[in-house]
Amino acid sequence: MMQKKTPERALFNYRELEDYLLTYPSVADVAVLPDLAVGEEVIAYVVPVPGVFDPERLKAFFMKKLKSRNITGFIEYRDSLPRSNTGKLYIRRLLKAVVEEK
Repeated sequence: MMQKKTPERALFNYRELEDYLLTYPSVADVAVLPDLAVGEEVIAYVVPVPGVFDPERLKAFFMKKLKSRNITGFIEYRDSLPRSNTGKLYIRRLLKAVVEEK
């Protein structure tokens, strides 16, 4: 079944949201992907900076951006993200790890 793209969804750039979240002081790394199970949400896989971290403030920061784009989503916290030596995200490895943990 094909998802119909709304104008907002067609113009949405996941990298834009990643860059936005990386401006938050307690975010060390992030990857934003569509929620394949739901299709109308995004998931931000966030690696927090060790130490002082306020998940509620980060959630409010994240939701503010999503609301401005008429998109819904949520945050999942990770210890690390699978990346190559050059920094490329291994999306399949990340998704496999997420599935195995559930």
